[in-house]
Amino acid sequence: DPTAFNDRLIVTFALNEAGTAYCRVSRLDSGETAADVPVNRILAASWSAYHGGSGPDSTITITQLEHVVPSQTIRDDEISPILEATQYNIYCVAKDSAIDSNGFPR
Repeated sequence: DPTAFNDRLIVTFALNEAGTAYCRVSRLDSGETAADVPVNRILAASWSAYHGGSGPDSTITITQLEHVVPSQTIRDDEISPILEATQYNIYCVAKDSAIDSNGFPR
């Protein structure tokens, strides 16, 4: 229900195998497009959740643009909270947890 909370965005997802989904949000009025959001920018936002590949859906609850503590980083952080009556684009990517017989990611 998009009206259940006015201070957060909740992404619900399921994967067909074990893995982690990562998301980033941007305000619709920011002028940012999908072309401006490469995978490293999605990962830098630090919003993620694991899904085991079966069972109930997983969720990522986003309460601000980036999930960071500014005093612990050396970059310009976007810590603006999610605002009521504001539209957002949500960009997500997922990475499976598969490993080969030597324990290396596939």
